[in-house]
Amino acid sequence: MAKYYIGKNNQRTGPFPLEQLLANGLTPDSLVWCSGMPGWQKATEVPEVAALFAPQPPVLPQQGYMPPAQGYQQPYQQPQYQQPPYQQPYGQYGYGVDYKQQMSDQHFATYGYRPQMEFGESIKVCFNKFTDFTGRARRSEYWWFYLFYTLVGSFTCGIGTLVCFIPMIAVSVRRLHDTNRSGWWYFLPLILSLAFVAVMIPIAITADAANNKDWIMGTGAVIYLVFCLAMLVWSILLLVYFCTDSDREPNRYGPSPKYE
Repeated sequence: MAKYYIGKNNQRTGPFPLEQLLANGLTPDSLVWCSGMPGWQKATEVPEVAALFAPQPPVLPQQGYMPPAQGYQQPYQQPQYQQPPYQQPYGQYGYGVDYKQQMSDQHFATYGYRPQMEFGESIKVCFNKFTDFTGRARRSEYWWFYLFYTLVGSFTCGIGTLVCFIPMIAVSVRRLHDTNRSGWWYFLPLILSLAFVAVMIPIAITADAANNKDWIMGTGAVIYLVFCLAMLVWSILLLVYFCTDSDREPNRYGPSPKYE
């Protein structure tokens, strides 16, 4: 039997059977949810719950039986049977029901967040979003695919990583989006490398024209140390961002894949 949660004034109560919802404070403005539903819905928008608010027909007093008039023969009328349309109630397993989605909905109703992705599910999602640099990716999606990326590179001597290279970048960008940060953080080393080259080329040309090799070696060493320090700081920050939990509220990149 399906059991429903009632949401009212940012409070969640339940679960209750359908016939006990009115007794536990259900109103037409209340939000309800049960396993199998895509999300919280208004009580009047769920057919079986909205039927609870339908007015009941008045009970007419039973009248005495009056026999038909003499000589009148009532024609035989065969009762017509109308089969009601089949509706599978929420929360019952059957054909066409996503069992994993139901378990995820039940986990969300109990703990307030979606269960973490599994290893195979993460690989499937990342390859389905092969070049998708929009949206958000939670920690389990990123780290399981990072493990897969590392294993493929180890067993194929780096050749297999060419296939996973683009989806690895895509899931990294989505992981940064999940913490409400721009995906350009991931491409910061490329920007720093271009800046390093852009600074070193004029210095080398100037030093060569002045025939001063010692000056270019000293200046180049300082700039290189600054570049290495910047790369180290970037690596630490990126690791912290990748380990940060999802932003609970919807941000500029979309709703949270963990908390909604």
